[in-house]
Amino acid sequence: MDYLVLIVIGLFAGALGSLVGVGGGFVVIPLLLLYFDYPPTWAVATSLTFIFFNSLSSSLAYNQQKRIDFKTGLPFAISTIPGAIAGAFIIPYFGERTFDNAFGFLLIAVSLFMLFRPQGPAKDRSPAWMGPKMTREFIDARGEKHQYSFSLRFGMLLSFGVGFLSSLFGIGGGIIHVPAMTLLLGIPPHIATATSMFILTISTLVASFAHFTQGNVQWMTALFLALGALVGGQVGARLAPLIKGALLMRIFAILMFILAIQLLTK
Repeated sequence: MDYLVLIVIGLFAGALGSLVGVGGGFVVIPLLLLYFDYPPTWAVATSLTFIFFNSLSSSLAYNQQKRIDFKTGLPFAISTIPGAIAGAFIIPYFGERTFDNAFGFLLIAVSLFMLFRPQGPAKDRSPAWMGPKMTREFIDARGEKHQYSFSLRFGMLLSFGVGFLSSLFGIGGGIIHVPAMTLLLGIPPHIATATSMFILTISTLVASFAHFTQGNVQWMTALFLALGALVGGQVGARLAPLIKGALLMRIFAILMFILAIQLLTK
């Protein structure tokens, strides 16, 4: 029965994560902590392994839609690697209560941001002092043309921080990366979501291996979560161009807020 529950969790988290480009860790981590009573190191390592399979599945689907900006995603993904390794070796020093509180407050902060984040079109806000801007232009599988410019250095700096938080909390980092790519770099939302999943594939692979070397990955749990995520990731990626994200974001934010309160009062 536990394995069946894990498949359902993986399916739900995979579809939701793929829809908004967040990897699903915000759903998996609280459930592993609250209902499976995992210690933080196990929950984080297992969640990152699950997110790798979820983001890999989503990336394959997004690649068919030609929505992944590989020339942007690759340097961003490389920039996440040092932070991902650092986070994996810091998490064992967190006590269980400290981690629950930190993750709970992080969930609340993110849920409030998702409910009240600035609205409007994607716009480049890269600082001028970060150097010359990179211009990207390509056409996706639907024939839609995308063109935008941003500071590659600024994006790589943001990606380093995302890699660290991702590995430390097991969240994948897309919940930070997608808004940053949209609001700060001016990358169109659908391209940011697809490219974020590609970045997650690389960063979570590195972070999962770092956690694996410490013996924290619970493979059976990760396997059954991944079985659900492989299907959920495909479903979410195909629904993403058809669904308006505003209502979905509100539902996701409310769910995270409820899980946060449960963690803080555990």
